[in-house]
Amino acid sequence: MSKPELQKKYEEERQKRLRPEGMNQYVDFRDPAIGDKLGEDPWVNHDYVATHGSPLKDGGPIKFMIIGGGHSGLLYAVRLLDAGFRAEDIVLVDTAGGFGGTWYWNRYPGLMCDVEAYIYMPLLEETGYMPKHKYSYGAEIRGQCERIAAHYRLQGQFCTQVKRQQWDDAKAPFLISAAGALCVPHVPKLPGLQELMANRKVFHSARWDWEYTGGSQDEPDMVNLKGKKVGIIGTGATAIQIVPELAKWVDHLYVFQRTPTYVGPRNQRETTPEDWKNVAYKKSWQYERQDNFNQFVTNDPVPENMIGDGWTAPDSHSVAGFIGSPSKLVTADTIEEHITSMYQMDIARAERLRAHIANVVKDESTAQNLQLCSRGMQAGSRVIANGTLYDLDVLVLATGFYTSGKDPSPSGQSNAPIVGRNGVEAMQKWCSQDFGVLFGSCSNGFPNAFFSSFSGGGVSYNLTSAFDIRARFTASIIANAHKRARDMNTLAIEPTKKAEDRYTDEVQKRALWFSALGTCTPGWFTGEAEGEFEAQTPQQVAARMRRAAWGSGILDFKRMVLEYISNGDMEGIDF
Repeated sequence: MSKPELQKKYEEERQKRLRPEGMNQYVDFRDPAIGDKLGEDPWVNHDYVATHGSPLKDGGPIKFMIIGGGHSGLLYAVRLLDAGFRAEDIVLVDTAGGFGGTWYWNRYPGLMCDVEAYIYMPLLEETGYMPKHKYSYGAEIRGQCERIAAHYRLQGQFCTQVKRQQWDDAKAPFLISAAGALCVPHVPKLPGLQELMANRKVFHSARWDWEYTGGSQDEPDMVNLKGKKVGIIGTGATAIQIVPELAKWVDHLYVFQRTPTYVGPRNQRETTPEDWKNVAYKKSWQYERQDNFNQFVTNDPVPENMIGDGWTAPDSHSVAGFIGSPSKLVTADTIEEHITSMYQMDIARAERLRAHIANVVKDESTAQNLQLCSRGMQAGSRVIANGTLYDLDVLVLATGFYTSGKDPSPSGQSNAPIVGRNGVEAMQKWCSQDFGVLFGSCSNGFPNAFFSSFSGGGVSYNLTSAFDIRARFTASIIANAHKRARDMNTLAIEPTKKAEDRYTDEVQKRALWFSALGTCTPGWFTGEAEGEFEAQTPQQVAARMRRAAWGSGILDFKRMVLEYISNGDMEGIDF
């Protein structure tokens, strides 16, 4: 397939998906109409939460409150400990019944991570843990989160929803927003879905009903599905792992697909002692290995490929530099050339771009139970897709997660307003001409509030490595301010307006690197093309560019942050 043909194919698929509703084509679990029926926590141990999971007391003191108990929240907590603070002064708050973040909620059959475990699972060297496989299964990743919490004696306030976060001059506590990007499931607004839920078994992949299907995450023998007709909506990263497992047990499996998705090789294998000896070969090996992976992400020259997988293979143009690179600044007159260059990504592998999910089911007898169906669905007592009636016993919604396109501020994922000085909400600032951040981690007018914002931050397919950079920056700033402050009880840390404007100007200069995203099919990564049908003034376009991620890539972002920490002069920070 030639480059023009591939570009044409992309545009055809994009036009199929473009919808004026944007994110409003979905409803997420924070809406009681859906959440009350599909969002109940099936994993929580209420006895444990009652005795171990409620360290916060009404009106009681708290120094550091971290919103989120997944990788991001845990790394913030550990870096605060490294900086000299006490575990008893830190509480991680989560709606879940335990640590793990997205790995707490997602326990579906076949679940594993698509980034190498040796670089994705945090703090392996510090906890002395060796992953069982090159790509860890979900239960093992959740186990590492629990191991970290136990190792550092971290406190979790579980089954707790944060409603509002407001600055108080008199108390001056620290708030760290570490709510993840894959924790709030959403479903499409299908006509008749409520009726279908009343007549058939329906559940989301992030709330897998093992009691109904039979089996468990560790032993996924779904014996209760024998003889049943099952449908699953989606062919993304979730569904492509579930489908082969479901197909082993059901009488017939219908896979409803709207747009074919990218598929790459994983080549799973067990970790042997010899493998581990070569991987964990020196102090700080994990951080060196993360940087090696990120060199492929940013298309930097790499003397050695430590990872050796589909992400870093010689023909992996699909990922190299797509989410930022230090190689060049994209300007208005080079946008077209830049976008065109991104279409090299799958010329050698174009067939895999449209790979049918049936290809992942190897066994012929199992594959016979599988049928791929186009999606244009209505629900009711039965499912209709493109005029064909499907009488299903079960419908699985592998339809992904909420993306904060409507509220790009740190309050978007936690659905709890962050209110700074003078009653200004974070969402107001993020959507105004006054927007600015410093290293994507703090903003003027919001003292003692830190976060991992997409805006102004470095991004990587290995989210763990990106989280850790922000955590180190935050811990360093807070620790240095404590050493210099006269009154610890009223310490208020925030960037100066001048510093955040200077940094955000640099973000804007690099924002055109992401211009290729505008040619992608709408999805989670592009915020479902929110606002695509609205006319944009030059001022609105400029404001959007200022809210972009760091366009020179994750390693350049890390270099800047570490240099700032090393200088130790707190330039641009008021306290």
